[in-house]
Amino acid sequence: MSIVKNTGRGLFLVLMFWQVSVRAQEVKMYQDKAPTAEEMGDVLFSSEPNKKTGSVKMRSISFGKPKNAKLDPSEPVTADHQISIIGLPIKFGYDSAEILEQSKPYLNEVGKMLGLSNFKNEKLLIEGHTDASGSEAYNRALSERRAQSVKKYLRVNFNIASDRLFVSGLGESKGLPGVSANAAVNRRVQFRKAP
Repeated sequence: MSIVKNTGRGLFLVLMFWQVSVRAQEVKMYQDKAPTAEEMGDVLFSSEPNKKTGSVKMRSISFGKPKNAKLDPSEPVTADHQISIIGLPIKFGYDSAEILEQSKPYLNEVGKMLGLSNFKNEKLLIEGHTDASGSEAYNRALSERRAQSVKKYLRVNFNIASDRLFVSGLGESKGLPGVSANAAVNRRVQFRKAP
């Protein structure tokens, strides 16, 4: 009898997931060394989402939106392929949106990438993230200011058109899986292809 129950539960779960459009998102976190402009472009804009770039891969699952849902540039575009996201340890001054010098090599590669002929028409979403220290509202506002600061840096230093860069402040709402909500690694900037 227990075999029948377990088989029934398993079948129910398979059917449930079969009916829901599931998409895996790949986040490539870079911690020690800035990836090259070409590496980032391949990850973000390549039609081959599983290219090896020597970085740490993290997976999360999100469920597809209803067909009539409004498009949001912070969400993946379609449910039938993987969307790659790059996470960079962009450092800011305490309680500020001032980009620290140690982060500029990462941003310089992002700027170079957007200037490469292969990617000159691509649009980029810049997502600011924080750890869980402070209130949710404060963290969301801080992450928005920091994402805006990254956008400004790319516009000023690499002459990237404003209509190619979008920002989103997500605060503490999307911490990395498997780490404490207060972990420093959650203070990051992520980049993904914008629709």
